[in-house]
Amino acid sequence: MASDEIGKARELELLNALRDALARLGLGVQISTELPGLSIGTSTPGVFVWVFVSASGRTFTWRRGDSKHPTTDVMGAAAEIAKYVSWQNGGANGTAVAGDE
Repeated sequence: MASDEIGKARELELLNALRDALARLGLGVQISTELPGLSIGTSTPGVFVWVFVSASGRTFTWRRGDSKHPTTDVMGAAAEIAKYVSWQNGGANGTAVAGDE
């Protein structure tokens, strides 16, 4: 493992903290430990938003990796991810969450 990469234990610790924060916001979240990440259900059956920790451990990433938030701000990351999931849930009928313009 390169020196700038985090270990699996730290990665799971960060994901567990984010999972707890997302659950407090009312999202259905599951953690995968084999390929560490979170899967968040959407209103479309079988469609999930996946969240991962970057190799450096500095950011949570989702939406094909182009959406990122620092791991030092778990609650802020949870809020951003919840906003994105909400947008995904309303995306089928063109409804967006305020602030997503």
